[in-house]
Amino acid sequence: MNANKKTELLLPAGNLENLKTAFLYGADAVYCGLPDLSLRAKAGFSTDELREGIEIAKNMKKKLYIALNLFARNEQIKTVLESVNLIKSLAPDGLIIADAGVFAVIKRLLPDIHITLSTQANISNIEAVNFWKNAGANRIVLARECSFSDIEEIRGADKNTELECFVHGAMCMSISGRCLISNFLSARGANQGECAQSCRWKYKISYTLEEETRVGEKFEIYEEDDYSHILSSKDLCLMPVLDKYLNVGVNSFKVEGRHKNAFYIASVARAYRLAIDDWYALKSKAREKNWKPQNYIDMLSSVKNRGYTLGFHSGGANELSTDYESTKSTGKYQFAGIVRNWDEKSFIFEVRNTINTGDVLEFLLPQNCENLKITLDKIIDAKSGNEIERASAGQGFCIRIYIENTEETRQKIPEYSVAKIKCEEETNEKTLERNTQFWREICTA
Repeated sequence: MNANKKTELLLPAGNLENLKTAFLYGADAVYCGLPDLSLRAKAGFSTDELREGIEIAKNMKKKLYIALNLFARNEQIKTVLESVNLIKSLAPDGLIIADAGVFAVIKRLLPDIHITLSTQANISNIEAVNFWKNAGANRIVLARECSFSDIEEIRGADKNTELECFVHGAMCMSISGRCLISNFLSARGANQGECAQSCRWKYKISYTLEEETRVGEKFEIYEEDDYSHILSSKDLCLMPVLDKYLNVGVNSFKVEGRHKNAFYIASVARAYRLAIDDWYALKSKAREKNWKPQNYIDMLSSVKNRGYTLGFHSGGANELSTDYESTKSTGKYQFAGIVRNWDEKSFIFEVRNTINTGDVLEFLLPQNCENLKITLDKIIDAKSGNEIERASAGQGFCIRIYIENTEETRQKIPEYSVAKIKCEEETNEKTLERNTQFWREICTA
């Protein structure tokens, strides 16, 4: 990896709004799905929107990768063949592919396009990296099951191949997403972009063991009382050890979250953008001593999460990696809304959760760790101009917010800036325990 080139920050863009938000808050690149041909098939991109997104990326000198990472059956290979001309006309910065057949089709018909081998391909050793590199892959997304020492060894053996790894987001209980539970329980193919997230459901263990020489003696194993979320992993967060991955030379940090909202995208992009930039700003000898993750962790804690884990960083999941009590995301803040556009003395704000007169909106300043707080002394319906006491989220419902120092503020919170608002419910004891467990895990990492 070129020592002068920063590690890429790669965010998901499930729709055009998230794409614009990701770029505003510091993403170097985004990944989107080609309709019907990726694990992002249910995300909200049309072909025309993809074309617009690619144009936006090029104008901003950013990158956009198209995910083509389904495991294809024969009829879907035919669809891939039919999509080649469309992909060529879109001219994305690259494709993300998992299936060997799809890989072969693309290499044959689009030989010059940049290909990233998806995490779905389960690459966890140097021989597999070499195999796919020799086949023509430009970048390898390492399996989420790789430990840091695995990644360090792979990087040491191959200094040139682009390596990408996940640093944040939901974890799958199956090996790099190769799961069939959703197919079995709900006839929705996880590897076709339709996962029902069966691992987040409650289950009760109830079965028997019978030892070979004790035929007929059944030993019942069961779980008392309530059901448990025995398969539900906490969310991945490598921020506490991000400096290790920067130091070893990972080329791209990937964030999961194709179905997340703009508040999640903005919060996570901003935290990792600042963390990466601050690390590079330090002299190399000072990085180990002076780069501290606490401020960035605090920024991430405001986003709803299932509790955080370092995943397989230290070599394997442990008892702190799964939340057996609940699968519900909890956090201190929720998505208040997003800035749509400005006029001379006010801006239009699209409401995403209920807000009341007197509430305080906290606007996340792009690429800045500070927030701008605005108290809503009154709420004006942007369409009618009438003053209202409460604004509830609706299809495109907007309010008008008047504010002084418009020119200065417009630079601080441009279009697609996101605001958060404190949740009505208090953070519960289980959430506090999650955080305690996370920091305990970090101390032993």
